[in-house]
Amino acid sequence: MLIRLNKFLSSDQISLKINENFVIDDEIFLSKTHLHKDIIFNGDIFKVDESVLLNGTIKYTFRAECARCLTPFDNVVETKFEANLVQQLDENDESDEIQLKISEGCVDLEEIIKQMIYLSMPMKSVCKKDCKGICPNCGVNLNLEECKCEDNLADPRFDKLKDLLKD
Repeated sequence: MLIRLNKFLSSDQISLKINENFVIDDEIFLSKTHLHKDIIFNGDIFKVDESVLLNGTIKYTFRAECARCLTPFDNVVETKFEANLVQQLDENDESDEIQLKISEGCVDLEEIIKQMIYLSMPMKSVCKKDCKGICPNCGVNLNLEECKCEDNLADPRFDKLKDLLKD
């Protein structure tokens, strides 16, 4: 995804809004992440003194399996990032700031978007906040039906504690 900055950099404007639908065609990346091709990118570019700053938001959807009930679902994630747009990359800079190179008046965001997607993907996805999961004994999806297991299933190691409650 190329953003053309020639007019903006040579104008008196101090900010530029960007709203783009971005399509990733990298099949290897898509298969690893189970990502839908369409990604929404919203951003603002600001001129601050001698610097050019980018504040961006990426919204994407990927196919996931719920960590509690194992149901497949589409997970929507939104992540934000900031970057400095520079004419020349400083290889010796050890700061945590993201730097993107302006080349021929354009900035290519494809790699940074891929990196931000990798970094923002959740370790575990849950289909809904109140997902009940599956029964550990019979394997029934508790979101769809009641479990027919006995309610008094307990760890036998705690049977002695029940005797304390009888008094």
